[in-house]
Amino acid sequence: MKRLLSSVSNFVVLLSAIMGLCFLASQHLAADALAADESNITKNSRDKAIETPGSGPADPEPAEPEQAKPYKPKTKLELRRTLNPMQYRVTQDEATEPAFRNEYWNNKQSGTYDCVVCGLPLFDHETKFDSGTGWPSFFAPLKSESLGTKRDWKMFYPRTEVHCARCKAHLGHVFDDGPAPTGLRYCMNSAALNFRSNDEVAEKQDSLSAGK
Repeated sequence: MKRLLSSVSNFVVLLSAIMGLCFLASQHLAADALAADESNITKNSRDKAIETPGSGPADPEPAEPEQAKPYKPKTKLELRRTLNPMQYRVTQDEATEPAFRNEYWNNKQSGTYDCVVCGLPLFDHETKFDSGTGWPSFFAPLKSESLGTKRDWKMFYPRTEVHCARCKAHLGHVFDDGPAPTGLRYCMNSAALNFRSNDEVAEKQDSLSAGK
């Protein structure tokens, strides 16, 4: 009986030792696995932080400068809202305002005359002259490409109608009885023009500069 108990006791001791060794082995394997995972994480983080030249994302290409938006013609409703009756009849129906009873026929200020519909600069005070007709007259436009012309047969004789090249607003007529150096007389309707004095332009530029 004593021998049996001794054998059982030895077996229990041996079993406990084996279980202890298995536990230590499992802990060691777990520690190795954790160390390997940490090593992989560190390596991946280092690879992401330190990129070789050219391996990173390409720099965004510089944006192209915005193109000037093309002119969008106003609708008839918009024109009736923004123009007074005389301006509308002149620019849209090719009517003629009364001579000597219009805004700019005798204007002697320095400045620029723009299209009343789209704002395109058309004439300058330096080419304006007194034609004696009662309408603002010029011997040359600021730029020839700013104006368009067509043959007009509304009178008993042919005339050359002048309109804004951008919005097609009727401006007046051009004749070949003007002064030097062109020999032309651009007889315009004040109702088709918007005058901006040089002082007004300078004040606007100063205001914009002060706002920067």
